[in-house]
Amino acid sequence: MTSEPTTPDAAAAGIRRGEISILMATRARPEMLAEELETLRTNTRQKDKLAVWIYVDDDDEVTRKAIESGRFKDVDFRLQWHFGPRPPALGQAHQALWNLSGRASEVYMISCDDARFDTPGWDNVVRREFGRYADGILLAFAHDPNAEQATYPFIGWGMLQVLGYEKVFPGIFAFWFDDRWVEQIAEMAGRSILIPMTINPIGGSKGKTQRMRCVPFWMRFFQLLLPERRESAEKLVAAMYANDPQGRAAALKKLEEVWARLVQTEEKAFSDLYCVFQEERHTALPPEQRNVFNPLYIRQEVAAVTRLLTHAQRLMQRQDYVEALKYIEATQMADLRLRQALDMKVQCLEALGRTAEARQLAKENRLAWPEMSAARRFFRFLGMIANEARRVLAARSRKQTAGPGPA
Repeated sequence: MTSEPTTPDAAAAGIRRGEISILMATRARPEMLAEELETLRTNTRQKDKLAVWIYVDDDDEVTRKAIESGRFKDVDFRLQWHFGPRPPALGQAHQALWNLSGRASEVYMISCDDARFDTPGWDNVVRREFGRYADGILLAFAHDPNAEQATYPFIGWGMLQVLGYEKVFPGIFAFWFDDRWVEQIAEMAGRSILIPMTINPIGGSKGKTQRMRCVPFWMRFFQLLLPERRESAEKLVAAMYANDPQGRAAALKKLEEVWARLVQTEEKAFSDLYCVFQEERHTALPPEQRNVFNPLYIRQEVAAVTRLLTHAQRLMQRQDYVEALKYIEATQMADLRLRQALDMKVQCLEALGRTAEARQLAKENRLAWPEMSAARRFFRFLGMIANEARRVLAARSRKQTAGPGPA
């Protein structure tokens, strides 16, 4: 039984009004980080209501030494460091910081260690915009000269309370995509705004992406999970208009319009060739390094493939084999290959009447993963005999141990 949606209540949730928490991860770039913190020191107006939470990998000796040497001691706002294992996805570092912060700030901002807060009084601009939404359900983002999207998102407390951080900024992507994820949720819910402030990348342009590899797979993964983002947007709308049926109906109608546009521009416009171009344009890793085994990356790919196949399995249970096939085929873009995924594809092809393709794929599967059916049947038979013999011997041993019964 599900409970009725309710509008978030800041007082009941213990939200500290006006407080802004910036969450970021850093790795071995103390000079850039110091420059960013200096722009915050210079341009923040209410420093008593600002907290900066920074995740540092526990093997990052460069940043640790900079901290110990007093490189960042001149800041005049709350600065919190957290040392932890290097996460496979940046979003997981942000999740850890959100939990450590107490989850009570009115606004949470996701930053990086190479950004400049160049707008004087930027924090009051943010407070003014969020003050217009008592329920705290809002995504605001600063102007980024290099991208017309929410690359520097400010997330309202109500949005986080209704959905949970893992649904808002999910930490499932090895690189990119987290900001676009939350932006699309907010777009569909009708609560996404550009605010009059600018955040510039240090040096004037964004650098290369260190973790980037296998872009076609991750792009397709992002696109196919659009229904998850829609579900989150619907939950937000339900909370925003908990006591306003007419307002909810109007918001859901608008949600449908945005959904249709996103499907058209995202899912139907996928191009693996363009994704390859993007990878070669933005990755910091040469091809030989992208092919090196990386356990952190593989961990994220396992999670992503599992998520896709879970969706496919549900669709197959509903006999929606056309849609299920999309999710299964997306897994074939990953570095990983799962026999179960190909078995599921065979089932879909057979259900869709594509028998020749199904048989050919089943044959290829057997070659790649030999089943040794005859050997397995023989071993099962031997195992059955061995188990039965052991049972008989055990029963005989128990009788001998027990001895004759009482006279």
